[in-house]
Amino acid sequence: MNVITISGASGSGKTTLAQYINQSTPGSLLLSLDRYYLSKKEQVDKNGFCNFDDPSAINAELLKEHLSELQTSGRTNVPIYDFTISERAGYEEVTASGVIIIEGLFAGSILPTISNLKIFVEADLDLALLRRIKRDMNERGRTLESVTEQYVHFVRPAYFKHVENIKSNADHILINNGSTDQLIADGKFIIEELRLNE
Repeated sequence: MNVITISGASGSGKTTLAQYINQSTPGSLLLSLDRYYLSKKEQVDKNGFCNFDDPSAINAELLKEHLSELQTSGRTNVPIYDFTISERAGYEEVTASGVIIIEGLFAGSILPTISNLKIFVEADLDLALLRRIKRDMNERGRTLESVTEQYVHFVRPAYFKHVENIKSNADHILINNGSTDQLIADGKFIIEELRLNE
């Protein structure tokens, strides 16, 4: 069972690419790294601070445990994370019989030895910010002020500290500065590569 990691800046298009590959690949499973965020309290207890743009905010051990269960039995129970309250809201059972796609900021650095194919989606950071503002205000109930404040103090610095260097070890670097058409075309190429490696 192959594991694909899709990394990149917030708003780069990781989720769009991951969803396309998932929908076009029978038996595949898409897991967002966001499911494995620790709550604010858990982050403070573990790290002494709360920062959702730091790799330490991810429960990497639990993710690796679930990947092992998926590869062994084809099923596991993964967290449901509620971004409106920054808390885990329960678990749900998922199954996989083919490719497992892990999408998230630090996916490539958290799972460097487990991933069979590492993809990095790159985008102009100003464009990525506009996409993030739209998503967080529409889907997560955030205000413009809170999104921009988090971006300036946490998101942008974290990109240069923790995310940008992931592309140096990527198997494919995809540029997503226009419409999603090119990104989908690149996704088709990735799918063909997966089929050749089956």
